[in-house]
Amino acid sequence: MTTQQRRGWLLTILVMAATALFVVVSPHIRTYFGLDIQGGVRAVLRAKTEAYKGGKWTEENLEGVRRILENRINADGVTEPQILTKPPDQVVLELPGIKEEKELLERLRSTASLQFYLLPQLGNAEGTQPAAWRIREDPQAGKVMLEDVQTGKPLTPQQLDEAVFSQEPVITGAQLLPNSRAIIDPTTNSPIIAFEFNEEGSARFEEVTRVHKGKRLAIFLDRQLLAAPAIKNVISDKGIIEGKFTMESAKALSDQLNAGALPVPMALEEVRKVEATLGREAVHAMQIAGAVGLGLVLAFMLFKYRLPGLIANLALLLYALFSLAVFKLWPITLTLPGIAGFILSVGMAVDANILIFERLKEELQRGRPLKFALETGFQRAFTAILDSNVCTLLTCMVLYHFGTGPIRGFALTLGLGVAISMFTAITVTRTLLFTLIGWRFAQDPSLYGLHARPHPTLNAMGRKKLWLGLSMALIVPGMVAWMFGGIKPGVDFQGGTELQVSFASRHSAGTIQQALAGLDPPYRDSRVVVSDRVAFVTTKALDEAQRESVVSALAKQVGPLEAGKSVGYSNVSGTISKQLARDALLSVLLASLLIVAYLTCRFAIGGFREGVKYGLCAVAALVHDVLVVWGAFAILGLLFCWQVDNLFVTAMLTIIGFSVHDTIIVFDRIRENLPNRGKRETFAELAGRSIDQTLTRSINTSLTVVMTLLALFILGGSVIHQFTGALLIGIVSGTYSSIFNACVLLVLWKQRGKEGIPK
Repeated sequence: MTTQQRRGWLLTILVMAATALFVVVSPHIRTYFGLDIQGGVRAVLRAKTEAYKGGKWTEENLEGVRRILENRINADGVTEPQILTKPPDQVVLELPGIKEEKELLERLRSTASLQFYLLPQLGNAEGTQPAAWRIREDPQAGKVMLEDVQTGKPLTPQQLDEAVFSQEPVITGAQLLPNSRAIIDPTTNSPIIAFEFNEEGSARFEEVTRVHKGKRLAIFLDRQLLAAPAIKNVISDKGIIEGKFTMESAKALSDQLNAGALPVPMALEEVRKVEATLGREAVHAMQIAGAVGLGLVLAFMLFKYRLPGLIANLALLLYALFSLAVFKLWPITLTLPGIAGFILSVGMAVDANILIFERLKEELQRGRPLKFALETGFQRAFTAILDSNVCTLLTCMVLYHFGTGPIRGFALTLGLGVAISMFTAITVTRTLLFTLIGWRFAQDPSLYGLHARPHPTLNAMGRKKLWLGLSMALIVPGMVAWMFGGIKPGVDFQGGTELQVSFASRHSAGTIQQALAGLDPPYRDSRVVVSDRVAFVTTKALDEAQRESVVSALAKQVGPLEAGKSVGYSNVSGTISKQLARDALLSVLLASLLIVAYLTCRFAIGGFREGVKYGLCAVAALVHDVLVVWGAFAILGLLFCWQVDNLFVTAMLTIIGFSVHDTIIVFDRIRENLPNRGKRETFAELAGRSIDQTLTRSINTSLTVVMTLLALFILGGSVIHQFTGALLIGIVSGTYSSIFNACVLLVLWKQRGKEGIPK
């Protein structure tokens, strides 16, 4: 890195840090929090099934409505709404931090029916056809209207029905691809909506624009005119919608178009302000856990790596600053588990720094000059950093493209975190270290945590059967527990019964949840939302006797019920739909195939078939980790009634996203050692030597994450216990499988090939 490059990067980092700090502290840029922290709005919508023209209305139709609403209000997956159905015709929406309630609810009720009509009444572009109608804008109402030229009066809905909507539209929104987007028109600098047609729509639109060139083509959304441009050219596959849009309203409309039209109109039945589902104590506990976890990571890096550790800590703080700024600008809604995930990402973000610093120490121990050792350390660590993060980003891309709702949100936040951590670990750390080594005090070798101890010798390849046997001993009991009903799906998956309980006085959601958890049997998986004195309690499916028992217990342990108010109840769906779970599973399978393909290309040292071995062994270790966590939760389900919920899904996706990291560290060293392989050295011996050389960094990268998770598990409160518990099991399993499964399987596979079985 030249002096000019270093100065340029220093200036860039300073500008980025100042900008991020401004965004984070600015009161004008809002931070979005979830229902659990700041509350929001609960709305009940009823589908007007009498208007349904597709035959008998079913629960599948209602689930389709829920899916469309989810795509509208949570297109990026970061809004964190709670959406469930109440068969036969109701959808319940709980939306965090809503300010413009009327506008949002109006958008939800809209059917988003986009239609294109030829309007000869508007004349033509050449002026050869007289116009009976004209377009008039109403700036106050923000609408575009059609009015009669002779009378000067706006056309009534009845006139539009007879003259326009009684005909078949030339094309509809059903023929759009789900990739409409809000962009800025470079000529007018105003927001517009760009859209593309599918194959059928492209052919139809091309025909219409060719035959009717010069005529007016009106664009209606839910029978409201948006624009009526003249057809100037033949258009086939794409177009734009212009109007009096803000960027926010244009994005909202594009999300509606992508989500599709609702099959029936929706009637607003009820709107309530709801309070935060968690108390201040839970948020305070999370803050303490986060501070302790971050402090442990900072202390470990400083103690272990001295001066480079100090630089890494500074880069880590910049990572946190940049991430918070991105969360505000996107915007991403932060829930308590989401904050826990962010704290966890801080522990994970030092992985790249540890790889670099361990390489730096190796070069310094060989007697290399400091500047040369630093440059070489970055270069040799970069391949492992690149490969591991590319695998994670591939997983994120697949999850975001094929997933829905919170799966997309997880993929987005994880992908952003990986990108930011790579920037801070490589660019920020590298720039600061190259700046410091020019100073005299930074030349002292003791500042780099050097020691004369050799690499630990594990002899991993000498006990291959032992390691595989231990894995089986971990997995088999869990699979047996699964067969005996150990996996207990929570309300998020199965749905259940919602009780509407009116108390004589107000009680917090935390108080009611605590009372439910103390019942016999306990209802730990219950979800409580409070609106003034009314509590909406969602728990597992209850029969009449169980409902009466729960309500009676709440009246005794929480407080008396409001006189004259009966307890309402209804069956509700889970917040995790079958499609969402299916999309997540298919996405993970596709991501695994992409990881195999990528690693095959990167590790095809001896040809394509050799590369396939590395890719499949890495994915085999990933499957091992998934089975270990799944089996552990089956056992914990039998012993302690731990349940599988949406946080468990998030934990599993996190484990999948990061499982191959440690595996790639070892594989990268094997790839590096292969060209310098001794004449009589078997591949098993080379793999064992590579494991010994990378053992310290594999342990250290996992240790920072484990320290953070332990702080969250012990101090973060019961809300995230199962979430952090699953991650702890997965991270420890991932460290084990990368050494004792992936490498062992790779060696065994190669021994069955050209090398033969070594002595």
